[in-house]
Amino acid sequence: MNNSVVFLNQQWLWPVMLVGVLLWAVFVWKESSQRYRPRFWFKTVVAFLGMASLVMLVLKPSTWRESTLGKGIILTEGYRPSQLDSLRAMYKRIPLETYAKGKPLSILNGADSLFLLGHGLEDFDLWQLDEKAVAFMGGEEVSGWTAISTGNETMLGETLEVRAKYSGPEQGHWAVLADNGGNPLDSVPFEQIKEQEIILKAEPKASGRFVYHLLERDQEGTLSDEPIPVEIVEGKPLKVLMINTFPTFEAKYLKNFLTERGHEVLARTQLTKGKYKFEFYNGASNPIYGFTNENLASYDLLIIDVDSYIGLGDSSKNALEQAIKSNGLGVFIQPDEGLFQVSRDHLPFKFKRDVASEFGTGETGRNLHKYPFQFQSSVRKQDIGLDSLVVAAYVPMEKGKVGTTLLQNTYQLVLDGEQDLYARIWTQILKNTVSSWEGALQWKRITRYPRKDEPFDLEIRTSYEDMTLTTETGVSIPLLQDALIAQKWTARHYPRKTGWNQLQFALDSLVPVSFFVHADEALTSIDNYQTLKANRYRFGSENDFGVSVSAPKEELLPISPIWFYAVLLLSLGWLWLEPKLIS
Repeated sequence: MNNSVVFLNQQWLWPVMLVGVLLWAVFVWKESSQRYRPRFWFKTVVAFLGMASLVMLVLKPSTWRESTLGKGIILTEGYRPSQLDSLRAMYKRIPLETYAKGKPLSILNGADSLFLLGHGLEDFDLWQLDEKAVAFMGGEEVSGWTAISTGNETMLGETLEVRAKYSGPEQGHWAVLADNGGNPLDSVPFEQIKEQEIILKAEPKASGRFVYHLLERDQEGTLSDEPIPVEIVEGKPLKVLMINTFPTFEAKYLKNFLTERGHEVLARTQLTKGKYKFEFYNGASNPIYGFTNENLASYDLLIIDVDSYIGLGDSSKNALEQAIKSNGLGVFIQPDEGLFQVSRDHLPFKFKRDVASEFGTGETGRNLHKYPFQFQSSVRKQDIGLDSLVVAAYVPMEKGKVGTTLLQNTYQLVLDGEQDLYARIWTQILKNTVSSWEGALQWKRITRYPRKDEPFDLEIRTSYEDMTLTTETGVSIPLLQDALIAQKWTARHYPRKTGWNQLQFALDSLVPVSFFVHADEALTSIDNYQTLKANRYRFGSENDFGVSVSAPKEELLPISPIWFYAVLLLSLGWLWLEPKLIS
């Protein structure tokens, strides 16, 4: 431990010492007529001690010492009164404070070991407990909606799917999805189980920004009403080129999926060497034999199998690379066993062996088959997720992308009647692979449920080197560029109003950031559940300090001034009393 003395008012050291020496010199000069008497030297020493004490009171000497603060209690929403009573009975006069979002905790100045009761602190306030020992006691279990998920956008013509989880459902109640006017669109009855996963669907009829409603109802009426903001966008048909060395069921069903949704598809399948079968759908024309800059320029997406991709000639390969980088062509490589044996020089991906051959999707009784490999992490690779499950990935290449997946035999979902799951998987994969579906500038929310006057974080990916993000009132929002990925930026905004908000990029007015700000009374059960989950992850659930006790730390604490006051008073008292005793 560092025992050296440090003056808190170090900047006043020399002026204060100079004044002290001058005052002591004046005293010595005043008493110099008694310099031949012994009491002169005694009074000089006493005056020196008094003046030195006065100097120390001004300079405030301090030492580095291990902090020895006490215990305290922080109360948050959902705490159990019985826990509080037990702690107060065990620790008499223990200080406590009720937490308020966004406000600093004053109890931290006098305590370094804290009992945290309830659901815990919000994510943006957890930093206050960074250097404290915390025993997270938890709180009442959250009942109600614990998760509600929809995509940021839904294409017009696609099915809107709302997935939610409800903790502690009651039999006889219903979950109902309603439109803006309160008209029911779909419903699911609750079961008497601990937690129920619910899927509700609707068919949007028009594009725009809407607020659907997730209702809980019983026979007497509506018990709860949670807003579901959804942006319905009109997606333009894609021009898709499919290249296969030989026909496969996977390619057949993917082709059917694209054509049924109105996309223009040209499918080329090799019959023998130099001979091909061409299929044209939704207006596609002009067969393609080799790739050139001209014939690839009009396509948004190329779906190609591994053998065809590896077998490209030099001129076709150069034209394809040019189309990806300059024209923003999206390329999806259909996987097979050969994908994982190809030289790394031919592919932008790296793989490693994985013992798992299935993905668990959370669907009842449904697992997805995959190749026994997984993607290796790299700076450029971007994951494509489905309900927090990574099903594919892509690598950006200037304006375009190259993607692939680990899934195999997804067409089996269609044969098993799981057309909706099949559509969700391929919509998510192709949406992230095709650059034209996202534009030159993409963004995503980090904060799932924005609220008024609370931080809303978002991530932006763009090739623009200089851009400005502004609010609806024209106020600029600072952007932070990633140190490793130059195209990645993050921003933080504090919304001023509830409902739909919009941010605007100065360099790309076609890509506004539209997001919905929830009122304080909305989604409270979800907020409590997420807060409880984040605090358990942060502090554990051992209900004691255990190994989480903060390491001893040194603090600069001033030496108690009582000693300097005592010396000063004794010195002044003696100097006042001594002449009277002599006389």
